[in-house]
Amino acid sequence: MSDLPSDTLSYQAVVAEYFLGLRGSGLMLSPLDQEQVADWERRGLPVAVVCRGLRAAHAALLAGRAPGAPAPRALRAYRFGVEQEWNAYRSGRVGEAPPPPPEEQAAARRLEAARALLLDLGRASSGPRREAYREAWRALAEAERGMGSHPGLDGAAGAIAAADRALLRAFVEALPRAERAALGPRIRLRAGDRPRSSSPRAYREALQAFVADAAREAGYLGLRGSV
Repeated sequence: MSDLPSDTLSYQAVVAEYFLGLRGSGLMLSPLDQEQVADWERRGLPVAVVCRGLRAAHAALLAGRAPGAPAPRALRAYRFGVEQEWNAYRSGRVGEAPPPPPEEQAAARRLEAARALLLDLGRASSGPRREAYREAWRALAEAERGMGSHPGLDGAAGAIAAADRALLRAFVEALPRAERAALGPRIRLRAGDRPRSSSPRAYREALQAFVADAAREAGYLGLRGSV
């Protein structure tokens, strides 16, 4: 599926590469599609199940389209096939596997992994980057305090998103003034004009995704897609 070593491929990367190859165009998923893949990962859908579902949905959509009409470009349009494949997978495994852990346990494990990753990244960094991970840690801790003693998966995802936003703010604020001034125009140039079919919210999320890409290129690793 890829020339990259298998141990460098995250869940998100494998699904994205498979879908883009299936679709035959595009270089990356939209923020909304990335969130859909993250939801499948949080729920424990195996990658093979997701890919089989995407392939089945793609075939069904191609068969049902009008002559000359393109298949949908958004991964979210194919999620019905993934859910059908997931239901079939679970039905075939009844009695063969233990039930999934309660949601609270899964959320607690994800938050624990996020804390551990931020600690490791902070210890391995210095200067502005280390302070950025401290800001992300504080944002994660504050979000966790607001969740109470029984966090759910949605709450864990929100806390991780808050930590990532803090990390991006710290990254931008640490840039030299000239680089910071050039970042906005560079991001908008890469993102292009907002399509008429795209909502302002989706366009803002796309811009934020490009900022996250710039942060990763500078060596700042976010939590989303990592825990």
